[in-house]
Amino acid sequence: KSAEQNLVKTSRSYLATPPDWLSDRAKKEYSRLYHAMKDMDMLGDLDANNLAAYCEAFDNYLTATEDIQTNGLTIVADGEHIENPTVALQIKYAKEMREFGKQCGLSIDSRLKFASAKLEKIEENIAEEFGDI
Repeated sequence: KSAEQNLVKTSRSYLATPPDWLSDRAKKEYSRLYHAMKDMDMLGDLDANNLAAYCEAFDNYLTATEDIQTNGLTIVADGEHIENPTVALQIKYAKEMREFGKQCGLSIDSRLKFASAKLEKIEENIAEEFGDI
């Protein structure tokens, strides 16, 4: 697994800077996540768009949440109470966050898989160095 990871590692030359096309709140989240994850050595430049897409979905999710907090779960349209259409948007962006988050290692499962591979490499190095002691 560690050999596979080494084969697909990419550079990290521009990963530290959020893309210009992100909203301000998404840029802040991108920077926060980058700094939280940079020492884990999980992400590379090829992951930048997935991380950015996660952050944009995060911003859209918060925007929908703020609308629901302001206007409620239901609204009045044509004299009837109906579900606030923003609820569907909130659900959509929550799903997007989960999908992009998995790809970027933001879920506990993806981090555990990464840690398992790292631990395996450490154990192999110890076995190589000390043999059957």
